[in-house]
Amino acid sequence: MWYDRINLAEGANMIARDFENEIRIHIEARYPILWLVSFEERRVERIVESLADSMKLNYWSWSVSRGLYGGEKKKREPMGREKILSVIEEKITKGENVNNLFLCKDIASYFNSHEFLRKFRDLPAIIDERHTINTVCILSPTLGEIPPELEEDIVVLELSLPDYDEIADMVSRTYGHLIPASWHASTRSILYKSLQGLSMDNIRRVIRKAISLNNGFLNENCISYIQDEKQQIIKKQKILDYYPHRETIENIGGLSEIKKWFIEREHVFRLSRDKISTLGLDVPKGLLLIGVPGSGKSLCCKALAGIWNLPLLRLDVGRLFGSTVGESEKNIRRCIQLAEAVSPCILWIDEIDKAFGGVGGYQGDSGTQLRVFGTFITWLQEKEHPVFVISTANEPKNLPPELWRKGRYDEVFFVDLPSQEEREEIYRIHLERRVQNLSRLDVKELSQNSQGFTGAEIEQAVKDAVVTTFNNLHEENVGRQIEEVIEGLLSLDVTQEGLLRSIRQITPLSVLKKEEIEELRAWSHQRARPASKSLFLQRAESLTDTEKRNIAIHEAGHAIMMKLYFNRTPAFISVDNYKPYAAFIPIDEAVRTTYTKKDLEKEIGVILGGMVAEDELIGGDSKTVGASHDLIQATGIARKMVIEYGFGEIMRNKSLMVLQDYALTSGSDVLDDIQRILDSAKDATAKVVSDNKELVGALVERLIKEVLINGEGLNRFFRENPVR
Repeated sequence: MWYDRINLAEGANMIARDFENEIRIHIEARYPILWLVSFEERRVERIVESLADSMKLNYWSWSVSRGLYGGEKKKREPMGREKILSVIEEKITKGENVNNLFLCKDIASYFNSHEFLRKFRDLPAIIDERHTINTVCILSPTLGEIPPELEEDIVVLELSLPDYDEIADMVSRTYGHLIPASWHASTRSILYKSLQGLSMDNIRRVIRKAISLNNGFLNENCISYIQDEKQQIIKKQKILDYYPHRETIENIGGLSEIKKWFIEREHVFRLSRDKISTLGLDVPKGLLLIGVPGSGKSLCCKALAGIWNLPLLRLDVGRLFGSTVGESEKNIRRCIQLAEAVSPCILWIDEIDKAFGGVGGYQGDSGTQLRVFGTFITWLQEKEHPVFVISTANEPKNLPPELWRKGRYDEVFFVDLPSQEEREEIYRIHLERRVQNLSRLDVKELSQNSQGFTGAEIEQAVKDAVVTTFNNLHEENVGRQIEEVIEGLLSLDVTQEGLLRSIRQITPLSVLKKEEIEELRAWSHQRARPASKSLFLQRAESLTDTEKRNIAIHEAGHAIMMKLYFNRTPAFISVDNYKPYAAFIPIDEAVRTTYTKKDLEKEIGVILGGMVAEDELIGGDSKTVGASHDLIQATGIARKMVIEYGFGEIMRNKSLMVLQDYALTSGSDVLDDIQRILDSAKDATAKVVSDNKELVGALVERLIKEVLINGEGLNRFFRENPVR
C-alpha cells in the first residue's frame, strides 16, 4: 500500500506558506510523525526551525553525518543511528513541561533494519503517553516505501518548488538594487516566471551567475542563462526531451493564421500575474494541431518556443507506457511534475493520437491507457502552472471527444497542404538556408511543379538537389585534387534543372495516400480552424465578384440562423466554396436522441438559412446550386420527423417505421406532412432574415473583404451586431 501514500504526497504538494501552516496544524493536533518530502533540505530546515521558534518548541536536527544539533544551547553532538532513537525517547520523557520538534534527515533509509524499525514504531506510543507536544519529522528528497507498520502514524507533506510570489519577494528583497529601474512590470514578470522550476538555492546561484556575467547587473540576457540551468533538470530525467531554440517565425512558410495566433497570445503570456487578473484575461492553455503528415505541425511547435522565448519540452508518447504494473501511471505523473517544475515552458506532445487514439474502446491493457488519459485530461483542464501544451495529431478522428472540448485547448488548427504561394515561400526558406542565389532560380516554376507537396517533401527535394550537385562535382573533377576544389568553394550552385529533376523523383503523400488525405481534409475542414488563408484566397481569385457575393450571402444566412437558434458558430466560413450543411448544425448522435420537435425544426431552419438569404437579397432567379443541396438535406430531416419520429400531423406520436404499415395512410398525406414542416421552418427563417437584413448585408461585406472568417471572428462580429 505504500504506492497509495505516494499519491497522497503528490496530492499534498504545496507552496511554502501552506506547507508551514500544515506542519503547524499537525503539531498542534499532536500528530506523532510527519514525513516531509523535498529536495530543498536547507529550505525545509529554515521553515521548521522558524516554526519551532514561533511555537516555543525545542528544535532538534539530526543527520548521521553531523549528529544532533539544537536545544536551548544550540550545541552539536556527534551521534550515529544506533543512539538517536534512544536520545529522542529520553528527551520526550525527560521533562514535564518541555515541548520538542525533531527533524531527522534521511532516517527512513534505516527502516530495513527490523530492530531500528521496532524502536521507531514505539515512538508514537511514547508520545501519546505524554501531555506535552512532541513531533518527529522525517526529511527526505523522495518518498520511499512506507513500512506497513507505520502507515497509520505517518502523515506525508510535500513542499513544492518556490512559487511566483515567493520568488518575486526573494529577488526583490535580495537583488532588487541590481535590477534596472527602467524595467517594466512585465519584464520583471518574465524574470520571475523564468526562475520558476528552480530550487531556492539554485535561484540564488543562477542570479549570482547572471550578475557575474553582466558586470554586476541584471539584464534581459539573464533569461537565457536561466533556461540553460533548467536544461540540467531535464537532462537528469529520461521521459522528456529538451529542445533548444533553433527555429523562429521566419522559418515557417505560410500558415499566416497560426502565426498571427502565436504573436497575439505572446503579449498575454508576458503580462504579470496581477495585470492578467486585473484585466480579466486568461493565460493561454494550449493548442491542438491536426493535419497532413509533413505539413509543418512539428515546426510550428519548435518555432513557438523561439517566439515566446520559453523552454520546449517534447514528450515521446512511446516512453509513457511501461511494462510493469503502475509504471505508466507513474510516468505521466512524473512528466506533469517535471513540466510544472520547469514552467513557464511549452510541453510538446507529438502524435498524441498514437497515445490516446481509441480510448474508450476495448482495453486489452487492463485499463492502463484509460487511467493515463484520465490523469492527463484532468491536469490539462485544471493546471495552474504556466505550462502551454501544444499537441499534434495526424489521425484526429481517433482522438476521444474529451480532448476536443474548449477548456482543454484554446484552439484546434488544421494544417493543410501548402498553396502555390506558400510553396514558393517554403522553397525560398530552404534555398536561402543552403546559401543559394535565388536570383538564378525560378521559384514560381518550382512551386507550380510541386503541387500537392508538403513542406517536408519540398525540403527533401531541395536536399536531394544539393546532394546531386555535390556528387556531380566529384564526377566533373576526376583526376584532380577534389579536396582542393571543395576547399575553394563557398557554396554549391544548385541549378533549376537539378531542382526540377529532384521534384519529379518524389511521389508526394497526397498521391500515395490520396483517398486518406482527401478524407482527412474533408473531415477537418468542418471541425477545425484553418491554419492559413492562402488556399482560400487562391481559390477565391477564380470567382467573379457576383459569384463571391452570392456565396457570401448564402454563408451569412446559415451563420446568422445558427447563432440565433443554437448560439454557436461554424469553425469558419469562406467565399471559396459552399460548406456542407454539417458545418452549420450541431450534429452529435448522442445528443440528437434528446432533441425535441422544436430542435429539429430549428435545425431545418439553419440548413435553409442560405437559400432564404439568397431569395431575400438576390431573388429566386439567381438562386445557386448550393441552395438546392441544402433543400435536399432539410427534406431528409423532415422526412425522418414524419416517418421515424412520429412528429407529423396525420400520424402524430406514432412512427411509421415501427408500425411497418404504410397502408394506414396514403403517400400524399406523408408528403403533405413533410412539406408542412419545410414551409413552417422556411417561413420562420424568412422572418429572421428579413428582420436582420442589414446585419446579413454587413456580414456579407466583411466576408467578401476578408475571404475567410473563423469562429472567433464570427463571435466578435455577433457581439458587436447581435441577431434580433
